[in-house]
Amino acid sequence: MRIFLMVGLAVAQDTLRFMAYNLLFYGSTPGFCDLACKDEQLRIILNAIKPHVLGVNEIAPDPLLMRRLLDSVLNIEGVSYWRSSYYANPSRSNIVSALFYDSRRLGWLKQELVTTQNNLRDVYAYHLFYKEREPQADTLFLVVIVSHLKAGDTPADAEARAEAAEAIRRYIQELPENRRLFVIEMGDHNFYTAAEEGYQSLVQALVDPAPAGDWSGNPLYAYFHTQSTRVSQLPDQGMGGGLNDRFDFILFSPACTLSSSRMRYVPGSFRAVGQDGQRFGSSINSSPLPAGYDPSLINALYTMSDHLPVIADFALSASPALSLSDKKTMSFPFSYSVQSHTLSLWTRREVWIQIWDGLGRQWVEEYIPNQSQRTYTLPPGLYLLCEREQSTCLHFLLLP
Repeated sequence: MRIFLMVGLAVAQDTLRFMAYNLLFYGSTPGFCDLACKDEQLRIILNAIKPHVLGVNEIAPDPLLMRRLLDSVLNIEGVSYWRSSYYANPSRSNIVSALFYDSRRLGWLKQELVTTQNNLRDVYAYHLFYKEREPQADTLFLVVIVSHLKAGDTPADAEARAEAAEAIRRYIQELPENRRLFVIEMGDHNFYTAAEEGYQSLVQALVDPAPAGDWSGNPLYAYFHTQSTRVSQLPDQGMGGGLNDRFDFILFSPACTLSSSRMRYVPGSFRAVGQDGQRFGSSINSSPLPAGYDPSLINALYTMSDHLPVIADFALSASPALSLSDKKTMSFPFSYSVQSHTLSLWTRREVWIQIWDGLGRQWVEEYIPNQSQRTYTLPPGLYLLCEREQSTCLHFLLLP
């Protein structure tokens, strides 16, 4: 017999590290650092940073390159838990963005197109959920938006960024309340100043952990500058000029600033990796090298891209698990029980339900009338049972 298992648990703690990185034409830089070279540099960088969620820009438009990042960079040396978003390129851009995540901590729900930026580049929102150490009735949903806004310093370029940012803001504010609570928006935004309309749109819905200001060419903000890692332009199409612009961002929902929140930004954790504030107008590997960083990491940052990666940490508090009997009525429009290989539901009103497994695969989506019973046969494992219309979910576990 398989049984439904819930164990009482004190509040647990976990920390998720988010990383945003422009990979500089990954898959299309044969003139300087080819794919094998890129993979080697990225392995060094990721081994030093150890993120749990990785949002990247500038992959050449080939789904095999996303698979290569998984197989040659992330899931190596005994690691097998990294997963990726689905490849998509409806705007037919020459570069795409993607999300990679640690599936030990996060489960996949879906991805949604936010904007194509007038067929420039696609911005997608990736819907995830946090996997509690024990099954929970109160699921922590997370929406991660990876964006790469229009480059350039002309008024037309700024207007294009503003239109895309406004589309992102609208998308966030139209999310259901429990999906809007924890949103991370990150990527290469190409903002020159906080006065840009696009930046102002985003901070209507999100929090910037770094200071607002006139970042471009301003040594007062040198600690936050992310481009360029090189003074001289290299054959990989990257920019030169040294570190004098803040283009790369990680923004988050206001709820992440509350001490009572289940997901909280760790103050001071946002930073540009390798940046010590002493690089203004210089290469990342100029002498003396940034203190506290291994020289191999600094050299990898120089070789890999003209951007520095940015990171931010978020502390999570897991709610205490509820002790549930084999059959229990909760604040859902149904009762349920789990026995053997089956989940049984009894509805108290009409409802749409969905069942997902821990790999993000959907097993069930069904409308069930009021006062009805359904039985589903499932393999052993941890599942997410969701009421589709209200976006509320609970976990249940089938033991082998």
